[in-house]
Amino acid sequence: MRRIWVTSDLHIGHNKEFVYKERGFQSIEEHDSALLSNWNELVSPDDVVYVLGDVMLKKDLEDEEFSYALNILKQLNGELIIFRGNHDSESKLKKYETCENVIKAGEAACYLKYPAVKGYQFYLSHYPTLVAHERLKPVRTALINLYGHTHQKEHFYEEHPYMYCVCLDAHEMKPVLLDDIIEEVKDKRIAYEENIL
Repeated sequence: MRRIWVTSDLHIGHNKEFVYKERGFQSIEEHDSALLSNWNELVSPDDVVYVLGDVMLKKDLEDEEFSYALNILKQLNGELIIFRGNHDSESKLKKYETCENVIKAGEAACYLKYPAVKGYQFYLSHYPTLVAHERLKPVRTALINLYGHTHQKEHFYEEHPYMYCVCLDAHEMKPVLLDDIIEEVKDKRIAYEENIL
């Protein structure tokens, strides 16, 4: 059975210390090597991976550094569906789609119903988005926001049980299995209910 993974903010080839050092690496090459290794150890070629923006930051699509970053992207396992982040221009999205493993690139957000686990519902976006005002709503009927952008280390946005961060920063440089996210959200919702009662 094909598995579904979600991640965000790969920042491939983004040669700035505030990216790779914050994630525990001494160079961007070390960062990208760990990303590639971690990813391909978890994700099978026929799995689906939703990438919620900021794949790479190079602006010059013809330079050597952009070619380097695109080459890393091409090596990632799975069928990738890439969302537009604040650093993903229209021209970059078109380049991403030239990679055989990229099925689609471009949407800003989408609604995903996951039938394999009895209809859990997700709103996928680069930016955190408040989608469920009732924090005590049952998980199965709530709309759960999966987001990136923040580079936070915590899995939840301000302890909200239905806003879950999939940034690499929060997950040891690894994509997150959707089934595991559901279990974490369930636990968080129970903890939230216990704390307010």
